[in-house]
Formats: sequence, structure tokens, C-alpha cells
Amino acid sequence: MLSDEEIEKLMKAGSILRSVRGEVAPLVAEGVNIAEICEAVEGKIRKLGGEPAFPCNVGIDSVAAHYTSPPGEVGTVPAGALVKVDIGAHVDGYVADTAITVSTGSIYEDMIRVAEEALERGLQSVTVGGKIADVGTAVERVIKGRGFKPISNLTGHQVSRYTIHAGVSIPNVTGGLVSGRFEPWSVYALEPFVTLPDAKGFVTNGQPGNILHIVKLKGPKDTASRGFFREAFRRYRTLPFAKRWVAGMGDGWRGLLDQRILYEYPVLAEASGRPVAQAEHTVVTTEKEVLVST
Repeated sequence: MLSDEEIEKLMKAGSILRSVRGEVAPLVAEGVNIAEICEAVEGKIRKLGGEPAFPCNVGIDSVAAHYTSPPGEVGTVPAGALVKVDIGAHVDGYVADTAITVSTGSIYEDMIRVAEEALERGLQSVTVGGKIADVGTAVERVIKGRGFKPISNLTGHQVSRYTIHAGVSIPNVTGGLVSGRFEPWSVYALEPFVTLPDAKGFVTNGQPGNILHIVKLKGPKDTASRGFFREAFRRYRTLPFAKRWVAGMGDGWRGLLDQRILYEYPVLAEASGRPVAQAEHTVVTTEKEVLVST
């Protein structure tokens, strides 16, 4: 059971993201350096009293997830693109997660409306004790009914304190191996991904996306990596962090990657290179209610 204090922190994290979401679209324009978007979003989260729960993700066209700017980013937002901006905030480790897609004149911007409609229908399918699989059915029905295709191997996820992906997946398609029900006093993020009907409809791993995550809590034995590990854990615990956030801490992260103490997320891109739109909200369940925190 979540305490009143815990629910308050979860809802505050969501409230911070609601405010930041409203300021994202004006940041995304042709020619804007991608790092400016990431750093502006992360700065707004901190200004409102939270901390980023993960680096701001900016996915352009076929890139669906897990790209954030590296130190010294030179990439800019192109014209005619679908740009996913996925953001998270936490208050004392209590996390909210949300995403929107912005068009810079894309001919496929109808997919944004479809992703948002699918998300809304998915949220309506969430009930305490209800089947998790019902969300996938609802989301897929909307997306296919509008003439598009869902990304089959990207899902929503349960969230717990200092943990973005807490083990339970929320599907965007019907069927599969998904089972279980929405539990009371829990946190879940729903995030439909939409692509074109002629796309393969699944994502594959690409190059590393500049996002690191501590996966082993037992620190390294070598002195060179130990200091980096201790400082990274102090700052971020088990939440993902960006290479640009730790650029001033040396390259101790390299040894931690070699020892598999750190994991670096790969960029996830639609397998046939077709554009993707995304929408996301976080819900908090109580004994009987479903609260949309973001």
C-alpha cells in the first residue's frame, strides 16, 4: 500500500511533467540543436522541484526510443520530421513518465493524433483488478482502425521507486504472452507507438544512445572505476543517466561497462526505417481509483 506521502510525491512528479509537457512543443523546431531541447527540458524539471528520472529522450522519425544527446552534440532537428520527446521526473525516487510527439512539418503528422487517441483509449481500459492485456487490445484496435500499425515489441511498463522498468509490461498489441492484472497501490506507464501500415512494425537495437544505468549494486574492485561508481550511485541510484551529465567525472564509466556494472541503452529504431509517433502517460492506482498523474 502506498502511503499518503508516497502518493503526494508521485502526483507532484506528475504535476511537474504536466507543466513541462506544455513547454516542449515550442522548443522543437527545425535547426534547433538536440542538446538544447534535452537540457532545457531537464532544467525545467529541476526548476519545478523535481529531478529528471532519466535523460530527456529525443527520437527523430524512425528512432522510437533511447536517444539522448552526447556531450558536444552537433545534431539538429530536421524539417519534415516526427520528433518524440520522452521525459521523466522523480521526487525522492517516486517517478512519473510522459511523452509527446511534435511535427516539424511531417507529412505523417496524423500519426500523432492516432497515438494520442490510442493512449486515451488505453487509459480508459485501466481498472484496478482489470486485465493488463485489455490495454493492448484497445490500443491496437484504435491504431489499426485508423489505418496505421502499432510497434509490437515496444510496451508500457510498471514503475517503482528509483526504477523506470519494474518488470510488468503493458502491451500495445493484442495477444502474446502478457498476463496479469492491474494491482492496487501501483504505478504504470502506458505508451503506444504508431508507425505506417507498410512498416515492419517492430524496433531493433541500434548504436548506443548515450544513456547509462547501474545494473549491479556491488561496486568495482579497481580504484579507477570505484570513485565514479560511488558518485554515480549517490546522484542517480538505479535510475538512468546521461553521459553528458557525468562528463566532468572522468571516463570511469568505461571500466564499469566492461565489468557489466553499467549498461548502456541502445537506440531503438523501427526496423524498416519508417517514422514513429508516441504518446505516454503515467497512472497511479489506489485501492479503487486510477489516477493519471501526468
